[in-house]
This record gives sequence, C-alpha cells and structure tokens, in this order.
Amino acid sequence: MKITINDVEFNNVTELHANRELRQSEVRCNVLGELLIDLVTRKYALVVTFGLMTENELKKLRQLTKNIFVTVSFHAPEGDMTAQFHVSNEPAAEVKTVNGIRMYGGVTLEMKQK
Repeated sequence: MKITINDVEFNNVTELHANRELRQSEVRCNVLGELLIDLVTRKYALVVTFGLMTENELKKLRQLTKNIFVTVSFHAPEGDMTAQFHVSNEPAAEVKTVNGIRMYGGVTLEMKQK
C-alpha cells in the first residue's frame, strides 16, 4: 500500500486507517440560548503505519512532518483522495538490525484533515 506526502511517495505502508469523523466547526447561540449556526463537517483522521524503513526514508519522513500542514494522497472507499492534513505526532521508530543493516520499525503517523 502507498501514501504520498507533499509529492513524496512511500510504498511501505502496512496499515492505513482512514476514519471519517464528525467535527463541529462553529456553534453560536443568541442571548436566549437559541442555536443560530451549527456547522458540522466530516473530515478524515488518518493513522498510517509504515513497514521497516531505511535511515534515509525516516529522515525524509521527518523532514516532511516538520511542516504544520502537508498534502496527503491516499486511497479511500470514495476513491483516491488528496487533502491537507495536520500531523499530530512526530514519527518515532524502533531501531532494528536486519542482515547487518540498520532499519527502523514501528513508525506511525496520526493526521487530521484541515
């Protein structure tokens, strides 16, 4: 499975959870407590788990997630999606050695759609 973040493609995604969430973006009431505006939107919350990554792949991912917002392309039940997301955690990794090569595992990103 693959995901693209700011035009950089990652092909080693092992799990992708693309959940639709209801979010209230604005609620206003008048002095009598009557609801005037209630804007509710459905947005994606993504949890992306990567397979083993090389040091260069992890560095590239960390560079991308330094930005406040990133453009993410992924496949959802509605089809291919591209949207702006906020990365809510910095990718951390467990160091593993595979055939004498240092690899990084357990890298997970959590993102909320803008």
